[in-house]
This record gives sequence, structure tokens and C-alpha cells, in this order.
Amino acid sequence: FGTDGIRGAYGSDALNDEIAYRAGVAAARMLKERGMSDLRLLVGRDTRKSGPALQKALSAGFASQGGEVFDVGVAPTPAIAKTLAMSEAAMACSITASHNPSTDNGLKFFQTGGRKLSDEMEQRLDKLVGEASPPTDGNVGDVAMQTSKAYQVTTYVETVQNALPSGFLVGKRIVLDCANGAMFQIAPEMFRFFGAEVTVVGVEPNGDNINDGVGSEHSDSLQALYEAGDYDLAFAFDGDGDRVVSIDEQGRKIPGEALLLLLANAANNAGDLFEKTLVTTIQSNLGLDAALENLGISVERTGVGDKHIARLMQSRGYKVGGEESGHVILGDFSPTGDGLFAALSLAKISGSEGALQKWSDLYEAFPQKSIGLKVAAKPPLERCREIQKSLAHCDALYGDSGRTVIRYSGTEPKLRILVEATNDDIVGKAIEILVQAAYADLEVVG
Repeated sequence: FGTDGIRGAYGSDALNDEIAYRAGVAAARMLKERGMSDLRLLVGRDTRKSGPALQKALSAGFASQGGEVFDVGVAPTPAIAKTLAMSEAAMACSITASHNPSTDNGLKFFQTGGRKLSDEMEQRLDKLVGEASPPTDGNVGDVAMQTSKAYQVTTYVETVQNALPSGFLVGKRIVLDCANGAMFQIAPEMFRFFGAEVTVVGVEPNGDNINDGVGSEHSDSLQALYEAGDYDLAFAFDGDGDRVVSIDEQGRKIPGEALLLLLANAANNAGDLFEKTLVTTIQSNLGLDAALENLGISVERTGVGDKHIARLMQSRGYKVGGEESGHVILGDFSPTGDGLFAALSLAKISGSEGALQKWSDLYEAFPQKSIGLKVAAKPPLERCREIQKSLAHCDALYGDSGRTVIRYSGTEPKLRILVEATNDDIVGKAIEILVQAAYADLEVVG
């Protein structure tokens, strides 16, 4: 397991049909260990060519332990999570590699309530995957995946439709980039349901073109389309639909922090922002804190990954959270990132709060620089003497107006260093100090 489930190139040692089968076995065994006798697993996928094979293998493994598997079909990850939250099923899995290329795939697991697995559950599942036997003769066999109206995307669709005002987008012209991924049908249909005139790109998946020059990681195609026509709003999703990016009225990509600023302010104005607090990660720019402070809103930070944001929100009752990457969690609707609901919410807010450009301009990022160093090993950073000395040195440079984030990557053999400060000179000096310290304490490769 990495930052967000199991992920890797399909057919590699990181992810293949055998691993999916063993993950299905492990999931069923873990649920049994936790005292669950009614074993129902919901499985959906994005549009990658490898999705059906992984779904078949995962389902066969789960069924081999006496579990029942329900096929959600091609569906965005947030729709799968929300469907689980509204059902009595024990677990769900979204087969996706999110914004990665089509050659990758992955397994994202959710527990009851539509929440991502706890660290304890991930660790236990990881161990059980390693202990599970592969399928006999390497053949996963056939398993009957059931369907049920209770476990279909229509449940999610109806919930979104009931959560927002009817016809609130009438008269709006909107561009959507669906990344040739899981949003290719549901997003255009939803915006049209609320009355928008919709132009689309990235809605012709063929199994190999997910995220290929389109989607949230390639917003230039959305910007070009937006600038060529007379549109009001534009949104792009990633392959599994848990991220969203937007374009302002000037055709500029809006920073993820600016979107969070807009959502937090709207919730605060409505009296719905619990303790006047937004939750984000250590990656988000300090410019967000500065802009929110002017609005009387505080910031709580977590480790990188929307699962950490969601856990903090759930434990303390916070309502709005997200990452600069486009993950947005609106806690009153769902405990996980939902690109479609976030986009619809932004569209609703933009009509009442003013132009998105206004909010894009209110956010001013602090100068920032990040670097990744490939390392041979990952000794605890608190034991690295030179690195600890360099952190203290940098704190003295910043005063109260800067910060350092130094951590190991959760998916790669890399040390990641991020520095923010009030001017580029301080940022450059701090990066130099930290890199020298890393070379002194660690075996940096290349």
C-alpha cells in the first residue's frame, strides 16, 4: 500500500491479476476478523483496459472466502464511496490509478460509511495480501458478480440531485473535460440536469486514452476550448473523478488553494464552517493561510493525502477540506474527495459570490520551491543530525513568514523538500542549506 491504496503498472510486480486476487482474499479475511458475517463487496472501475481483468480477479478472491461481490460498473471513485456509505455493504473497492497513465492501475479500498481505510486496516490488509495463496494454477476462475439497484451509480446521482437547487445552472454555458475517464457520462449528464448548456472534451474512452492529454493534469486543452468560446465556467476532472480543477474568467487555471478559499468563505458566510476552520495538508501554500486569516478563518494541516484530511475532519467535525491538487472534501455530503460535487458547488457559489477571477486574485502564493532527491535508504529524519540543524537554521531565516516541509515519498525512494518564504532569495538559500544537509546525512543516488 502506498499513499492511496495499491497502485502500479499493470502486469508488473506492483500490480497484477494475482495481487488483485490475493487482495480480494485478504479483504474478506480481514472483515471476518473484525466480526463481520455479512460479507458484501462493491466493486467499480474507471475506463482503463486492464480494469475488467483486475475486477474479475479481485472478485474471485473475495468470493473464494464466501463473500458476495456487487458490480457497480464504470463509476467515479466518489460515487462508489457514496454508494457504499448509503448501503449496508461491508466494503468497496475502486479499481483505478486516478490521474496516472492508462498503463497503470490500482485498488482503492473503502470501509463502511464510505471512508478510506484506517492505517491499522491498511497495515492488516497489506499483511494478509502477503499471506494469501495465489489462485490455483494461476487461474482466477469465474465468479458471478451480482448487480443490485441499491449498489448502482443511480443512488449517487439521485443524492447529488437532491443536494442542490433545481435548475440553478439554467442559462450557464459550461465546458467539462472528463479525462476520458470515469466521469465521461455522469458529469455532463449532471450539469445538464441542473440546466447548463454543456460542451465536453475527454468523453471518448477507448481503454488506452484516459488522462492522455486531457483531464485535470492537462488543463491546457480545457483552457484553449474555454478561450475559443463564450463560456461561463470550465472544469476538468482526473481519471477517477476525485479531483477537479477550474478555469477563471480570464482563462487562467485557478490554484487549488484559491478554490479552497472560495469554498471555505462561502461555508463561513452561510454559518456552516465548523469552528471557522479549513483543513488542508502540509503541501498547501502559506498564501492560503494569509488569505484565510483576512477572512477570519483558521487552517489545520495534515500529512499529504486526502485520507488524512478526511480523518481529521471526521474526528473533529470540520466541514471543508482539500489539497492544492484538486481534492476537495465537503463533509456534509461525503467523507471523501468528490470532484463532481465540488465542481457543482463551485458553480453554485460563483453565481452568488461573484466571479471566480475575484477569488483567484485574492489568493497570492508565497514563493515556493520543491526538490526531490533519490535516496538509497530512508533512516528516520529525526535522527539525521545535519538535517535537524539545517531545519533550525531555516526557521531562523524565515522568522514567522516561511516554512520547510521535508519528508520521504510514500511511493518512491525519494526525499522531498519544500520551502516557502516571503521572497525568492530566502527560498533559494534555504533549499541550498537543506540539500547540503541531505547529502551529509543520506546516501543520495545520482
